Amino acid sequence: MCALPAWSLQKLEIKPDMTATARIALKETSRIKVEGLAIVDVFGSVYSPDNTAGELMVAPDAVSGELYVMPSAMAVPRKPINIFIKTEKATYTLLLTPVDIPSETVILSDRLTKASSQAGPPPTGEAPDWLRQIKNMMLVLNGEMTPPGYVAVPVGKSVGLWQEARFLEMRRVTHRRLAGSVFDLTNVSAAPMVLDEREFFDAGVVATGIAKTQLAPNESTRVYVIREKTGE
Repeated sequence: MCALPAWSLQKLEIKPDMTATARIALKETSRIKVEGLAIVDVFGSVYSPDNTAGELMVAPDAVSGELYVMPSAMAVPRKPINIFIKTEKATYTLLLTPVDIPSETVILSDRLTKASSQAGPPPTGEAPDWLRQIKNMMLVLNGEMTPPGYVAVPVGKSVGLWQEARFLEMRRVTHRRLAGSVFDLTNVSAAPMVLDEREFFDAGVVATGIAKTQLAPNESTRVYVIREKTGE
């Protein structure tokens, strides 16, 4: 079994109208959580196939509502990275400074929002949680880290698609009720190719994504397909 990182702890008081600053490990994974609330979205200088200049790689943990983050190759040591994290109650601004330290845990505490959340019943219903699972799976497929609760395996298998395309399943990720795949699609024809996410929907597919929808000859893109697991 792999040893878990030894997390160092930072606890910060925050408000939606202020910017919180924290340090994160430059070469290791750090953890971010909001006390009493789940993080449902993150945006800003976040690395993805559509934003290769993003300075922060992010992997959400849908079970705990936490984020696992690591500076990307674009990050500069000691240069703050600006991100925004969103809960069901508020959105917060963070400046994260990568420094050469061990793994960090950053706990954000918003007393007013936390008190408001505890005063009333939490949101219920399967639909919001189901949509959150799908969104988090797409974030994991776009990222390079595999957060706790997810299982990722390399595949490297050719899949039949169209005569004009070479389609390889590169990686498969499973979590709870979902199975996601990352494909590499190459235009092997002599003509430009236009892709539509709807072309990758079939039975059991709940979401798709394409990094680049227009391909020149011999150009490639990543395709993301999420299915609902069956027979479990």
